[in-house]
Amino acid sequence: MHPTRPLGQLLLLDLRLLARSKIFYFKLVLLPLALVCIIGSLIGGGSGQEAAPVQPPQPPASFAAVLNMEQVAVHAGPLNAVQYESVAMAVMFSILTAFELAHSIVDDRLKGALGRIRSSPLPAWQYGFGKLLGITLAVCVQMTVVMAGTRLLFGVHWSHVPGVLLVTLAYGLAIGSIVLCCGLAAGSHSTISSMSTPILYGFSFLGGSFVSKYSLPDGLRRIQELLPNGKALNGYLALLRGGGFRDIRGEVLELSALALAFFAAALFILQKQGGHIHAAAANDRQANQADV
Repeated sequence: MHPTRPLGQLLLLDLRLLARSKIFYFKLVLLPLALVCIIGSLIGGGSGQEAAPVQPPQPPASFAAVLNMEQVAVHAGPLNAVQYESVAMAVMFSILTAFELAHSIVDDRLKGALGRIRSSPLPAWQYGFGKLLGITLAVCVQMTVVMAGTRLLFGVHWSHVPGVLLVTLAYGLAIGSIVLCCGLAAGSHSTISSMSTPILYGFSFLGGSFVSKYSLPDGLRRIQELLPNGKALNGYLALLRGGGFRDIRGEVLELSALALAFFAAALFILQKQGGHIHAAAANDRQANQADV
């Protein structure tokens, strides 16, 4: 058997499960676009109104101030609230997408599939990497839908599409590796759900999705720059302001480093679980021999 065949089979299985899920289409595709529509109606301006570049102002006192401003000028050029919120919703719901797929890892354990996989010659890294690729691909698809939806509804111009996809790929790998660790460590669906709540809302608040990053105090701004969704948001904003690969190089490298570190942690968890599985199988064989 070709070494990449099991990897492809795992990836296709996760994608089929996700495609059959009504939750994916509602919570992970329609809801982000709906929130962008609601915010667009509140500010009433769309994203088509362009302003001339101005000097960077002082950060607004609150996110409400951002929504009421016609333009938010940052660094190289103007950025309006619909553009900011399109990015904020994309990075926020990518976390939810990843946790939806993490339930399949719990299913593998509860149904005994993970035990059969770990008892087979299939390397642990192939199982983990297959799950990670499924999460990353789902995040990329979701980002593409958000890009297309905000472009059609509000005329948001996603400049430098290759750069946007590169940030999305790096972010998908980073957040996917973190969620992969959570899925492997969780013993039940309720456990993974309890993990997802603080991560989703904590990361979203500190990362700049619930509250504008420009209104965060200096201490929280530093935390925002350390979080994976914060790094992704900063990369997207740099591209929306007309930046290129050089402007997102730091975010992409840091997200890739996070992905590598957490994937290594996930492999460690898998290896540890594999040891427990092989030990249990040996005990079962000894018990059967004793009965005979």
